[in-house]
Amino acid sequence: MHVSRRFRVLLGLCVSMGLIVLPMAASSASAAAAPKLPQVGLGHVISATGLRQQAVSRTASIALATGPKLKTFTSTVVDTGVTYKYTIVGKNPAVASLTPSTTIPTELVPVNIVFPTLANWDPSVPDTCDAGASALTRTQLSPVLKNHSYTWGGTAIGSAQYVDAFQRAQFWTYANPSGINPGYHVKLKVTTLPTVTINVPASKAAFASIGCGNGLLGAVEINWLDNYLQTTAIPALVTAGLAAPNTFPIFLLHNVVEYIGTTSNCCALGYHNTYKPTPTSQMQTYAVSDYDNSGGFGIIDVSVLAHEVGEWMDDPYTNNPTRPWGHVGQVSGCQNNLENGDPLTGKSLTVHMNAFNYHPQELAFFSWFYRQSPSLGVNGWYSNNNTFTTTQGTCV
Repeated sequence: MHVSRRFRVLLGLCVSMGLIVLPMAASSASAAAAPKLPQVGLGHVISATGLRQQAVSRTASIALATGPKLKTFTSTVVDTGVTYKYTIVGKNPAVASLTPSTTIPTELVPVNIVFPTLANWDPSVPDTCDAGASALTRTQLSPVLKNHSYTWGGTAIGSAQYVDAFQRAQFWTYANPSGINPGYHVKLKVTTLPTVTINVPASKAAFASIGCGNGLLGAVEINWLDNYLQTTAIPALVTAGLAAPNTFPIFLLHNVVEYIGTTSNCCALGYHNTYKPTPTSQMQTYAVSDYDNSGGFGIIDVSVLAHEVGEWMDDPYTNNPTRPWGHVGQVSGCQNNLENGDPLTGKSLTVHMNAFNYHPQELAFFSWFYRQSPSLGVNGWYSNNNTFTTTQGTCV
């Protein structure tokens, strides 16, 4: 889905509470019950251990222009006589390789969201919504970032991170033990960075009551947040040598979502995007994901993260075209892109690991979008939990 710029968002299926826009009258029950914080500065503020707000330095700009780009491959596919060109992270699974595995340096950035005089949401702080665990710890130990052994439809996919297993499964014709690339993988090598604090102006903030944590679900206007990440947060990371176009920064929020323009257009739980930090640099990809245990959505824990990582991997620059598809998942109309999470928003698997039941989202296979029959995917499937048993249909 396009929202002002090129970024793609995961929309919540439902919201059971109304959002309240700041500032609130002191007599408001929601405001009165909310934890109070000292007045904080507004505008572009970023803070973290060892990080200071600063523009991209000349040295960093040169590095961005001349440094390595994200590891991707570009190829074409024909669907009903139409040729589509696409770019996917990793190596081409359809081309035999002695080293078909790819590892992407990935920065997990916990983001402490602060609203003026009201509340903050810090994913590194233990949370009463989740038996005292923090959203950061749950995410770090999750199947999206840690290996787990997957068997789908009786077929052993192998031990892998969730989206890596998905990639192997959707290209199973090539990645199976008898295929041309049985060692095919796209792995995330994750480094957790210090927590970054973003102070949100009252004019770009809203909230609603929930029953645990700090008692509130936060919401930030998505265009303000994305502009902040591009102009302040990511440049600060680059200047500190912590991010580059060949890496994948993931900004982790906790029970904080985005609204689009107005609070009546809510809620986005995550998105991925790309931009050029400098006019001559490589494209920088990144993602924003909410770890949600607010109870306000039919989407929980790392479902959003799996959605965004999966879409970033298959559509890193948000411009891979497909035939129009829609009227499924979060898409009420028609769209024509390789966003593999959107048609299955709300569909998840249960993965038990590290003493917790995680719920990564099911994703649609390459063959579903490009109407390939038989499917390249494992067991002839068209999604990794077999919700889709045929290719997409015509969307009008």
